[in-house]
Amino acid sequence: MTTNQFTCLLWGIFFLFLLSSCDSDEKEGNSFEAKFSIQTDPSNANFIQVTADQEGDPYEWSCDAAGSSTQSGQSAVFYLEKKGAYEITLKQKVNGKQGISTKQYTIAEDSYYHQQGESLWWNDEFTAPEVDVLSWNYDQGTGKWGNNEWQNYTNKSENSFIRDGMLVLRAMKSGEGQKIGDYTSARLTTRGKKEISRGRVEVRARLAGGVGLWPAIWFYGTKASPYYSEIDLLEYVGCDKDIIYGAIHTTATLEGDQKVSSSLKVPDVEDNFHVYGMNWTDDKIEFYLDSPDNIYLPFRPEDTSDPSVWPFDSQLYLIINIAVGGDWGGMRGVDDSIFPREMEVDYVRFFQK
Repeated sequence: MTTNQFTCLLWGIFFLFLLSSCDSDEKEGNSFEAKFSIQTDPSNANFIQVTADQEGDPYEWSCDAAGSSTQSGQSAVFYLEKKGAYEITLKQKVNGKQGISTKQYTIAEDSYYHQQGESLWWNDEFTAPEVDVLSWNYDQGTGKWGNNEWQNYTNKSENSFIRDGMLVLRAMKSGEGQKIGDYTSARLTTRGKKEISRGRVEVRARLAGGVGLWPAIWFYGTKASPYYSEIDLLEYVGCDKDIIYGAIHTTATLEGDQKVSSSLKVPDVEDNFHVYGMNWTDDKIEFYLDSPDNIYLPFRPEDTSDPSVWPFDSQLYLIINIAVGGDWGGMRGVDDSIFPREMEVDYVRFFQK
């Protein structure tokens, strides 16, 4: 090899080293350490919420308990049903840079639902910035909801929206007041999207109060027709402060004198969140507050073969709404000074065996 050839070879090696160093620097400059926090659900230690410290897009969350499934968004909720150690990983981009981080989290006990042989079928934790239209519908309009109610249900963002990981339903005074159409509110349903026949339902919510308001969490459907089928998991009549109501309506209860209903004094329903739960099996429906052990309305008919008594072999869909006025909600009038008022829903969870 001549001196010139050797010199050229050295220059070539030097330039390759420079290029590789530039590539390495560029790769290092395009990455960062993603950071996130883990918070335990205050109502259930087997649900955890993870939140990225930095805003960016996209986010990709994964957990070794969830197989190959992933979640998106700055926050996500994972259900870790069995005791043990889990790895949660976040991948995200911020200003074109790619970040990744993994943390380990330990669950001390199997979940109550897992111990009952139940699996999480569907849930909405409201971690997305907007209401999930793949799961929820908006009922809209006035004068067609029964009970002589006064509200106009809308799909406007002022009446229903996501805020800080909560679904918010807001009732507002929009007119002069004291008649149909002078108030707006929201009524969301899972009709045709998330319907169930049997299972456990838990909805954690803080209720809207005030004379004339009538928030509700309930199930309805027509698949048992001609038999009537309605499950009122929660009704709160603002003029009866701090008293929640539950009821089950069938053809037999509507036509006869055997009502299935109950009430419970709960002093802080307007100020604090509670879990409104239902366990629906082949032969019974039980309502409970906060804990499955705290049952306040059991429905266990002797004969479930009669669809006028037990129409609950057919699917029902969930409805969450705030009514204004009406035969029951407005039995002591509507106080126009209370508006606007909000109902907040932390989560909705359906479990099935």
